[in-house]
Amino acid sequence: MEHKKGFWKGFIIGGICFFVLGALGVLGMTRLLQALSEKSREHYSTEATVPTSALPESDPASSGRPSRPSSEAQQNSTEAASTPDSSQAARIIDRNEDSFLNMLAAMTDLIEENQVLEYDLEEMQLAAGQAYVEAFGEDWERYKNAKPEHLGVAQVIEREDYDFLNRLGEIKELVQERRIISSRFVEPGTQEAAEIAAYRAFVAATGDAYSEFMTAEEWEASQESSSGVYYGIGVQIIQDNETMTCTVTAVFSNSPAKEAGILVGDIFRSVDGVDVTQMPISELVTYVRGEAGTKVHLTIFRPALNQEIELDCERRKVEVDTVQSRMLTDDIGLIHLTEFDEISLSQMKKALDDLSSKGMKKLVLDLRGNPGGLLNTVLEIADLFLDGGQMIFKMDYKDGEVYTERTRTRASFKGDMVVLVNGGSASASEVLTGIMQDYERAVVMGEKTYGKGIVQSYFELPEDNVLKLTIAHYYSPTGRDFHGVGIEPDIAMADDVLTEEDELLNLAIEQLQK
Repeated sequence: MEHKKGFWKGFIIGGICFFVLGALGVLGMTRLLQALSEKSREHYSTEATVPTSALPESDPASSGRPSRPSSEAQQNSTEAASTPDSSQAARIIDRNEDSFLNMLAAMTDLIEENQVLEYDLEEMQLAAGQAYVEAFGEDWERYKNAKPEHLGVAQVIEREDYDFLNRLGEIKELVQERRIISSRFVEPGTQEAAEIAAYRAFVAATGDAYSEFMTAEEWEASQESSSGVYYGIGVQIIQDNETMTCTVTAVFSNSPAKEAGILVGDIFRSVDGVDVTQMPISELVTYVRGEAGTKVHLTIFRPALNQEIELDCERRKVEVDTVQSRMLTDDIGLIHLTEFDEISLSQMKKALDDLSSKGMKKLVLDLRGNPGGLLNTVLEIADLFLDGGQMIFKMDYKDGEVYTERTRTRASFKGDMVVLVNGGSASASEVLTGIMQDYERAVVMGEKTYGKGIVQSYFELPEDNVLKLTIAHYYSPTGRDFHGVGIEPDIAMADDVLTEEDELLNLAIEQLQK
């Protein structure tokens, strides 16, 4: 009997243990399956490409992984994601507050009001958009017809001034959107560089090589040039409006450029390793100039030798003596005017007085390589050679306004004159040459001039930037338009820059001695 009781007692206890162990096994298996399920969902969420701004925000007060919602809670969550409540306001993109677009709007207003040459706003828009995109290293083909998704819901306030600015706004937003999604973060300075590239391309697409966007630094450098003092190497440069090549038209005496062996006619290829062959001249100047005592490495091309040359120049303070003068014979003087700057008029008057005191009766005015300068200065210098009241200048503006200028004083020098010119004589040089030729005040000798018969002016932009625009055509006293044509000399002759002898100057002396 005792044996049977022991058997049944063991049987019952064993059954209970088996039941407990079985229950624990089932429970463990359930937990394992749940864990695997959670892990699978976690992996899917990590690899998903759904924009984070489209996902509901988690409660910042909760900790750990949020619990799975019930079917009712899931339904409410879905509705909340598709219909944001008042606490989740839509992101606002106000293109009227975008500094990049505002700069382009200001530039467009100035171009519309003042640019005298024809342009196409559509081409300008495309050029600006492409330059902006490519500055980020992106492929323009992927952007020119694409539209941004704005990373979910966004309220866009469009501009009402120019439709094309809204398209450029979309391009900018699309660049930002794609970089956020692909985690390609923008390097410091890239955004500013992209905007400047767009400004330059926008103006360049007008087709006018003389109009340009200038940064505050470039504007400051240009002001240094017109004041006659700067830190650089001591050359004058002119830029071809078709090829964009920058050519040396004059090398100042006692300058670093002179000491390094730079010659008139040399073409800039690179500055400190930076390719400048297609760079705007105002930007190139900022690379060449710098602090006194620093060196700049130049690569130039010398057409006369068909040879590329590398050389170093040490930057120094350059005081531009725009007027150089000396006596050639007992009664023939020479004045070489290198450019028309603020100081040029006073230097011209001083040179004329000095040469006259030495017996000068006849004058050679050398304008070879003179790229131009300030319009007021050239008109004031014309006053030195013509009596008052003569019409010397006419400009036609975009709005039909016509401006004329007449001489105001009696000529301070009335002797015979020869004016020397070449292909580097441009702009203001051509204004003065045309005046002297039209009134038969001087014999013009040399080569055909550059052919720039349009006038530029400067306009302020936000953040101290400047826009240079072509505002008028100019004409000689007899109504000749030199733009794109140049001035043909009365006596044609080319000087050989590789020889020390100045053949053209010698011919000018012979002309005045007849």
